[in-house]
Amino acid sequence: MTPTGPRTATELLFGPGASAAAALTAQLLSAEGEASLDQALQGLAPATRQAAARETAASAAGLLDIDLAELLVAGWRTHRDLTGAARRTLAAPGSTELVDLIRHQVTTAQQPSVTVLADGRQVATIRLSLTVGFDISALVAAIRAGLLVAVHSGNCEVTAALAVQEADVLTASTHYDLPRVLAVSPGIRLLPAEDYRPAASPAASPARLPPPRYSERMS
Repeated sequence: MTPTGPRTATELLFGPGASAAAALTAQLLSAEGEASLDQALQGLAPATRQAAARETAASAAGLLDIDLAELLVAGWRTHRDLTGAARRTLAAPGSTELVDLIRHQVTTAQQPSVTVLADGRQVATIRLSLTVGFDISALVAAIRAGLLVAVHSGNCEVTAALAVQEADVLTASTHYDLPRVLAVSPGIRLLPAEDYRPAASPAASPARLPPPRYSERMS
């Protein structure tokens, strides 16, 4: 499932083809970036501070290279209406259910850390945080054989935010206008693998992502 727009958090925050590591290194070594690292790196030599900034930027760049569509699907795997339809269509071979989703939100967060060593001694731990949120409305999902097989129309606002030491470093948002009918081939599993019968269509294994938080509100 690939709606038109940024494919990864890196593309959303920096644009297509950008080097996230280089851009983040420059950001962290700027006056504003240094301020966010002061508490963790205070008292270290300038060369050590620069090396720590580069390592932090490299780790953050890896964190940002995550597929936005996979994050959204991970959130849908917790949606009770979708999982209920998946179970019913598994129990009734050949059936298809259309699930009308009211406005809902999916949010995922990752919070790794970077350990800074100097002369073999741990001198600092730098905390990173990536939060990606989706605000979705006017969407109909087609479920068949326990799989998400199509998405009919819909609007989606996605926002990604990167923080270092709990200080915001970058935030960006974009709007997705999903096509009238977006096919999902061969289909995406919405239930645990053991729930599927051998005759079910093959589907990609769920990505190993942090558990999403799901909330729903009426428009």
